[in-house]
Amino acid sequence: MSKVKNVTPKALRDLTSKLQELPEDYLKEVSDFVDVLRSHQLQQYKRGSREALMGHVGTWSFSPRELDRLLSDVQEMREMEFDR
Repeated sequence: MSKVKNVTPKALRDLTSKLQELPEDYLKEVSDFVDVLRSHQLQQYKRGSREALMGHVGTWSFSPRELDRLLSDVQEMREMEFDR
C-alpha cells in the first residue's frame, strides 16, 4: 500500500474499520467511488481552460473554430473583470 498524504493513522484505522463492516458488493462501489475521486484529483484543470473543456470532447459538437472563439470570449470576459 502506498503512503496516503496528509491523513492521520487514526483516520486510516477508522476508515479501515468501517470498510471491514461492509458487504463485498458495497466494497466494489466504494472502490469505484475512490477511483472516480482519484481521477478528478488527477484531472483538475483550471476552469474554462482548453484542457478542462477538452475533457468533454465527443460530448459537445462545435462548428469549425467555434471552440477557439468561445475560449477567446471567456478570456476577454476574465480580462474585463480584472480591469474593474
